[in-house]
Amino acid sequence: MTRLPPRPDIEWSADGASLRATAFDDIYFSKDGGLAEADAVFLAGTGLPDRWRNRDRFALCELGFGTGLNVLAVWRAWKKTRLPHAQLHISTIESFPLARADAARVLANFSEVSELSEKLLGRWPVRAYPPQRIWFPEDGLSLTLHTGAAEPVLAGMTGTFDAWFLDGFAPARNPGMWSPALLQQIARLSAPGARAATFTVAGDVRRGLESAGFAVEKKSGFGKKRERLEAVLQQTLSLAERVSAQRTGEGNAPHPPTPPPQGRGGVGIYPYGGGAPKRVAILGAGIAGASVAQALIRRGVEVVVLEAARELGAGASGNPVGLVMPRLDRGGVLSEVHLASYLNAVATYKALGVIDECGVEQRPQSDSAEALADLLNDPPLPADWFSPLSNGAALHAHAGVVRPQAAIRRMLEGASVIFESPVQRIDRDGDGWILIAPDGRALLKADAVVLACGAALTAFGPASFLPIAISHGQIEWGQGASPRRALTCGSYVAPYDGGVLFGATFDKTPAPPEDARARNLAALRDLAPDIASSIDETSLHSRASQRATTPDRAPIAGLLPDAQAWLAQYADLAHGRMVQTQTPPPAHTGIYVIGGLGARGLTLAPLLGEILAGEMCNEPGLLSQLARDAIHPARFLHRALKRR
Repeated sequence: MTRLPPRPDIEWSADGASLRATAFDDIYFSKDGGLAEADAVFLAGTGLPDRWRNRDRFALCELGFGTGLNVLAVWRAWKKTRLPHAQLHISTIESFPLARADAARVLANFSEVSELSEKLLGRWPVRAYPPQRIWFPEDGLSLTLHTGAAEPVLAGMTGTFDAWFLDGFAPARNPGMWSPALLQQIARLSAPGARAATFTVAGDVRRGLESAGFAVEKKSGFGKKRERLEAVLQQTLSLAERVSAQRTGEGNAPHPPTPPPQGRGGVGIYPYGGGAPKRVAILGAGIAGASVAQALIRRGVEVVVLEAARELGAGASGNPVGLVMPRLDRGGVLSEVHLASYLNAVATYKALGVIDECGVEQRPQSDSAEALADLLNDPPLPADWFSPLSNGAALHAHAGVVRPQAAIRRMLEGASVIFESPVQRIDRDGDGWILIAPDGRALLKADAVVLACGAALTAFGPASFLPIAISHGQIEWGQGASPRRALTCGSYVAPYDGGVLFGATFDKTPAPPEDARARNLAALRDLAPDIASSIDETSLHSRASQRATTPDRAPIAGLLPDAQAWLAQYADLAHGRMVQTQTPPPAHTGIYVIGGLGARGLTLAPLLGEILAGEMCNEPGLLSQLARDAIHPARFLHRALKRR
């Protein structure tokens, strides 16, 4: 399989108003009216909009994103009927993503949703495998696109859905979209009483849904189709059955790093509780804490940010600018994390108006030239995002520089920020937590707490097991020939304020500023000698800061485990035995961690903030379960047992 999702083979009708997928010999929507079909088959078939009336949150999953027409039909109904604070979460799966231009050509035929079409097309997903979440906060709607074959994508998903649109191509032409194993995954991911709708009444589909626990009923069809199906989940899977269904679908051995569900949660991370927390305290006003704050604020949660320093930017987030660019891996589970983070970061900063998409030229280092050449030969992003240059380098056309302070200020709009408020400990108090100052004063009480305090993360006893290492880095900026785009090859140089910004050092212990500057200048001469020769050294400014890193170079994001109790519950792992338990992994329920972002904080933070907020509010997961495991704090406990 190539790293880039395949385009569909399509054929337009003579009048240009209808679209057919030639590989499946099937149409994308009914000739009798695609929007009317969506209303009749899928919305009415799942009892919408009545079922989301008076609901704070509703989750829907669609198999077959196609032109986005079903999403637009749901969006239109949602805008008309939602409560002012309510939120709709739509997840959709597509194996062959359609080009934006082709979708625009189709959607131009539906003037009834032209305003919504324009919004959707303006945020059309990038052709890439990692999941992409698009928010339309003015309408309380999030859209998450998962790209790939439906069955393995579903096997990696977590959370539960209230409704399903089964809109793949016809079962006879696309049987993989309707397999019994796939329908079992749908049951695993369904909330009690979930409803599913589809245009087909094929016997295999009916029997598969019934076997998965759905009661199935034929209904009058739409247009020339005589019948359609509606299904209601009658038999909810137990936790053990959910775990078994997911692990069977993924084809993996049991893995306990992330907790199983509580309440409505799916297999994987368990959330804050039955619903969203009303107030969340975030410790740290850097890019990590600000990203969590932004994600919670868009969900209507009260956010209080406590910052130990006197002002924003005490840590690495205080640098004048920072690079946003991808870490591209040839394979491995972290490739999903890093590529999804990059796409999310560019979209986030673009919406905030704080990114200069000047582009980043990535030149190969001696130990990575082969890997970069392989990625350029089989790219994970389309050519307008990632392409080769004549000198053997790669161009990341949408990468660029972000002003962290501007980003943080925008992200914190709507939050209460309290400076000079160090927190010494966090005490449990009923269903919430009280934050205690060094002098013993109670600062505030919150339903949930997020530790986003960078290098100070392990100062809290419950988080002391996390293997955080600190590196020290210095950057320089001043007058010099400003490059057209940023350059990187180990070190980097970027345009800044009519001049240049360059660096950065990586030291285990703080280095004298003059020594660090000399090394930065030497690295710049190797990277871009013309720029180096133009530097006015008398104009240079320096800034040093700390970075928090982990041994596996992956970030940390998730619910904080109770380390001692966790190790006791899973002690059998040390002896190679499978742990059979339905008891959730012990955790400090309501305390979350985000950290270990290293030098990639600007790129990683927006996605990780979105992930934590979604988990607190008990929403369907964004990343696959395996990717989620790879960044969860419990992974270090799991590895510690395996090494014993």
